[in-house]
Amino acid sequence: MIILTVVCLPVMPLTWFFIKEEKHEGMVFSKYISELWDLVQTRPMYQVIAYKFFSGIFENFTITSSSAMQAYWAGVTPLNDKILSIIGNGIFAITLYCTGKYGLHWNWRWMHATMIVAVIVPDAIVTFLTTWGVIRNQWFWLGVPVVENLPSGMAFIIGTYVVVELAGESNEGAVYGLVGSVSNLAIPFASTITKNVDGAFDVANKDIASDTNHVRWEVTYILIIRYAMNLVGLLFLPLLPKQKAETNELKRNGGSSRILGFVTLAYFAFALVWSTMVNIMSIYPSTSCLRIVGGTGC
Repeated sequence: MIILTVVCLPVMPLTWFFIKEEKHEGMVFSKYISELWDLVQTRPMYQVIAYKFFSGIFENFTITSSSAMQAYWAGVTPLNDKILSIIGNGIFAITLYCTGKYGLHWNWRWMHATMIVAVIVPDAIVTFLTTWGVIRNQWFWLGVPVVENLPSGMAFIIGTYVVVELAGESNEGAVYGLVGSVSNLAIPFASTITKNVDGAFDVANKDIASDTNHVRWEVTYILIIRYAMNLVGLLFLPLLPKQKAETNELKRNGGSSRILGFVTLAYFAFALVWSTMVNIMSIYPSTSCLRIVGGTGC
């Protein structure tokens, strides 16, 4: 911690002396909320928000036993896990740069679909082989996720392009904040669904440690569910414009809908409340056993 603190200390004076910002009149909160509501009612916004949220739920659906499988079956050590994570982050950063430089004119739908499949296929191969004891090696387990940072980085930045095109003059922050919040909310919401589904199977830590044939089949079932859910997320791709030309056309002629704007805010609020409630309930022993949070029942 001390080393990290020392390294970060120069950032403070550099920020103070070298970042220059022009003063401007502050935003009136009521006016900001009114403009945000008008923005949510436009077709480009509620369509892209729906894509980000619903595809994000399915694409972020995972399994609860991953860490136990990594520890008990693959024999991954924490040090090697962190080292490979750092390498993976480096690959992710390089991918963002290369995609931003050379991928501006790619078809967003096709590229996103290709990248999702490119992540699922190698991940499924490694996980199934580890589950059934064909190959149980920590480098085999850790190596593929590192390589997966390549398609993951491409999928991330391609999904971000549409946000840039949606943003108009003076509302860049509102657009990015709104779409980004919805995208981020899909992750914990998907986590709550994952807990609820996996709670019906024998995949707890003690089960993984026992490594019986029954447990292997249970893990196989939840893996099949997981990858099927990930692929279902591709069904929402028609909501994503193909390229910036289609995005601008949608902005010009898409129109607006008060009803769909309200529906958008409604499922956003529900997902926020639900995710918060379930994750808090999973902390306390008295409620963590409930099936709604992934327990086996109280």
